[in-house]
Amino acid sequence: MSFYNKKIMIIGVPLDLGSEPLGVEIGASALRYAGIVDALKYNGYEVTDLGDLHINKNDANKNFSLQIDEIKRVSEILSDKVYNAMKNDYIPIILGGDHSAAIGSIAGASRNFHNLGLIWIDCHPDSNTPETSPTGNIHGMTVAISLGFGYEKLTGISSIAPKVRKENVLMIGINDIDQGEKIFLERNKIKYYTMLDIDKIGISKIVNEAKNTIFKDCEGVHISLDIDALDPLIAPGTGILSRGGLSYREISYIATELSKEKKFCSIDVIEINPLLDIKNQTSELAVEIVLKLLGGNFGDYERKYLKKVRN
Repeated sequence: MSFYNKKIMIIGVPLDLGSEPLGVEIGASALRYAGIVDALKYNGYEVTDLGDLHINKNDANKNFSLQIDEIKRVSEILSDKVYNAMKNDYIPIILGGDHSAAIGSIAGASRNFHNLGLIWIDCHPDSNTPETSPTGNIHGMTVAISLGFGYEKLTGISSIAPKVRKENVLMIGINDIDQGEKIFLERNKIKYYTMLDIDKIGISKIVNEAKNTIFKDCEGVHISLDIDALDPLIAPGTGILSRGGLSYREISYIATELSKEKKFCSIDVIEINPLLDIKNQTSELAVEIVLKLLGGNFGDYERKYLKKVRN
């Protein structure tokens, strides 16, 4: 695929198995309402919206083994859609849902790029395993699964394990780490930056490291953005609020600077909960971040079009 070829494929993945509170399953709808398709078109992109994948969740919510089976089924479908989108020169943008959606999107990207890079922007490293998880929720295991650790049904999605190499992962904005995750990250030498690290060394140095390692060494880079990495003052519409999270300036700097590398092959936008939002401001911010990651302009679109929706 060629990067930034002005072709985007939107895929909604309303996974919410094991999530509390309810609401992330309609995050994709909130992003569409915030104008993600129109904003991309305004910036010159050809956009195909595949709608939302169907989730069989009634029985799965009552049975953990059925949760794993359903996440496996959805992840296989998503992997195929992401893979085929890239083969046809689209950049897939995956709208979650909880972060287990990234199991399938990372799998699909890895089928196109054997040396895939992963930029993980999240309050949480999602690096628990079944042995360390305090909740058992799959969406807290996504990175570990993508690295080949955890339930075999999920690590073997698309018959590839691991999906990404340990040295090709870089995490930004971590603010809440379980003890088991900390051990896992240090044992596997996964590079991560907490909010305290950002305060100490500055966001520019961290972004430069991403450029000089992940973007330099990898063929393509998948970015997975969990909205709970952002400070709730700017993004209140998410299930787990992270006081002291990334500021508007920090996330804008990250997105704008990394867009210059032109290596993003796919993007997740995860954990938006419109039931907890204020006038859909979190979804609107997420649309702005996506445009900045792609090198686009949100301001003109906001001034000319989005005010009509708000009014």
